[in-house]
Amino acid sequence: MKKYTNYYLIILLTIFAFKANAQQWQPGDTLNTKKQDSIRINEFRDNVIDYTGQDLIDASFPNSIPLFGSKSRIAFGGYVKLDYIQDFDGAYDRFQYEIQNVPIPGDGRPEQSGYMNLHARESRFNLDFRGISKTGRPFRVFFEFDFYNLDRGPFNQTLRLRHAYGVLGRLLIGRTWGTQSDLFSIANTIDFAAGDAITGTRRAQVRFEDKLSDKLKYAVALEMLEFPGIDGVDSLGQASQNLPLLASRITKKTASGGRLMLGASLFQLRWDGENKGPSDTAIGWGFSFSGREYFGRKKHFFRWMASYGQGWGSQIVATLGTGSSATLTPDGKLETMPAWNLGTGLAYKFSETLIGNFNVNYYSIDPSEFRDDDKMKSGSSGHLNLIWSPLKNVNAGVEYMILERINTDDTSGVGHRLQFMIKYII
Repeated sequence: MKKYTNYYLIILLTIFAFKANAQQWQPGDTLNTKKQDSIRINEFRDNVIDYTGQDLIDASFPNSIPLFGSKSRIAFGGYVKLDYIQDFDGAYDRFQYEIQNVPIPGDGRPEQSGYMNLHARESRFNLDFRGISKTGRPFRVFFEFDFYNLDRGPFNQTLRLRHAYGVLGRLLIGRTWGTQSDLFSIANTIDFAAGDAITGTRRAQVRFEDKLSDKLKYAVALEMLEFPGIDGVDSLGQASQNLPLLASRITKKTASGGRLMLGASLFQLRWDGENKGPSDTAIGWGFSFSGREYFGRKKHFFRWMASYGQGWGSQIVATLGTGSSATLTPDGKLETMPAWNLGTGLAYKFSETLIGNFNVNYYSIDPSEFRDDDKMKSGSSGHLNLIWSPLKNVNAGVEYMILERINTDDTSGVGHRLQFMIKYII
């Protein structure tokens, strides 16, 4: 393990040598409380961007309340969302449609017919505390919760932690979107799973971010790989990391107001035999390129994302929980599997109160010869929706989904679903 440890220690010492403290903040800066333009439909699906440094000071914070006459302010946010789902093919998740939940007749899973579901699990609320220290350094504490605890019963809708992190200057510590998760390339869908269109997940992490120029920024982080995705025999051990994931990215603002992102990750995959079976480690890696570009007078936009890597199934949302990054072979070795994904989409603004979205996504792995025939190796999704804002702070919409799953033995299934929603935004 020593040969894998040195590169982490060297980079960690370099990055976190308190360069953040060298940043010269301006003590006279204040938080931006001006309202943005009257956007009725949020382009990021009401996800909050994890700003740091001067970007945090500049970010709009209009509905915040001042605290004790200081430069600190607090805001409460979130939304209430009610979804009606009409499933036509008996998908295995009644609340969100992930590619892995498309039914394939005869693959060993129980077959079921279509159904309806009415739920409010996506509803969420957050607490956002921002301020500026006496030396002018910006800071932030952010918490957000929803009700997507899918390991509970269908009607036991308990709280789930989405985000919990703090920012001090350019340093971010806590749990939020991973460094290689690009919200600018997320599919704007009504379905909560967003077509499995994200590379990376929300993770515990320590991240440092800084500017290279007015348009270029970089970030480097150590993160927890929460879903290692090893296909092993549970009775003979479990996945268990010795090292954190090392992630990095470079982002660039474009002339249209969009953003480009190039990301890379290096991580350990490890199987612990727990003295009952074989133990082994392997190195995984991957690269991603994603972004968003605006066009036209109404600021329509298209988004895209692409990624490729070895053991990369642990980084593609579509494959989480399916053991798609590595396989424990009969001789006790970890065999990593290559994986890649592509996604693109278009948001067309008919008006400030009516937007149409079309998104498609695809992923594939090159499965190990030891992978079971009934396990997933590739899949795709398509989403078409209309989102309307009939009243301020109210969104309503309808979406049609079609998804395909393909197993290792090339059997496949297609699922169709219709979803309606109404959302009240705080």
